[in-house]
Amino acid sequence: MEYPWIDLCLRQIARHSKGWDYEVFVFDNSHLKSHRKLMRAFERVRVRPRNWVAVLGRIANRIPGPYAGRLLERRHPSALDYLAEKVPSDFDYIVTLDNDSFPVRDDWLDVLVSECERGAAAAGVYRDEMAPDVDPFLHVSGLCVAREDLHALGVSFGRDIEYIGDQYKQDVGHNQDVGQKITYEFIRLGRPIAPLERSNKLNYHFVMGGIYGDVIYHHGAGGRRAKFRKAGDVDTNERISTTLRDAAFADVDHLVAVLRGQAANDLDLTPL
Repeated sequence: MEYPWIDLCLRQIARHSKGWDYEVFVFDNSHLKSHRKLMRAFERVRVRPRNWVAVLGRIANRIPGPYAGRLLERRHPSALDYLAEKVPSDFDYIVTLDNDSFPVRDDWLDVLVSECERGAAAAGVYRDEMAPDVDPFLHVSGLCVAREDLHALGVSFGRDIEYIGDQYKQDVGHNQDVGQKITYEFIRLGRPIAPLERSNKLNYHFVMGGIYGDVIYHHGAGGRRAKFRKAGDVDTNERISTTLRDAAFADVDHLVAVLRGQAANDLDLTPL
């Protein structure tokens, strides 16, 4: 299977969201027929962009050169902005997930939505593991916000950055990661947020393999090299990422039990 993260993510959503009236909107940058067929096999899943864009994308993927296949792709924040704009007006809440993040408890939506109904402007995965290098914020790997509040806020998921070759310069402010501006704009407006803090009893890495609020798992770097702003050896990070990934695909419930301290550490990794 070429894209197992999205398959695992969608399976976990279907498994743990029973009783909720929901739909899943997925932005597909691969344009692969097998990928889109996999996602459309799930009920309640809408794949974007539409098929004609995927056809053009497959044509672009066959054009020689390092960038041709990216002509019809959207970066992570741009894809989130696109999907948020397309969510119909009869939806009350928008919940974002990365493809390598997913619920691990049946009441995950109850936890997120109830925080917003109690007055929080947004609730979700609280990414504070890289402070002070990155200011803590609610991460898009598990973010819940009322649709009307998000649209009224008028803030992009993106980072305000200037690209200079392969390097970039961040603008002043909370623009260090995808979705960070949303957290701080709500705070600036005096709106409270509800953080789901990392709840692991056992950690193998300071970012990867995190459970938040005991309801959402986020692998971290599931679709890229395991390189982070802090903590440095990429080869070590890659070994941890691969081991956790294989454990998740083999038996996600066992992996979660290990991270919760409810099962023995049998992953051949040294805890922090």
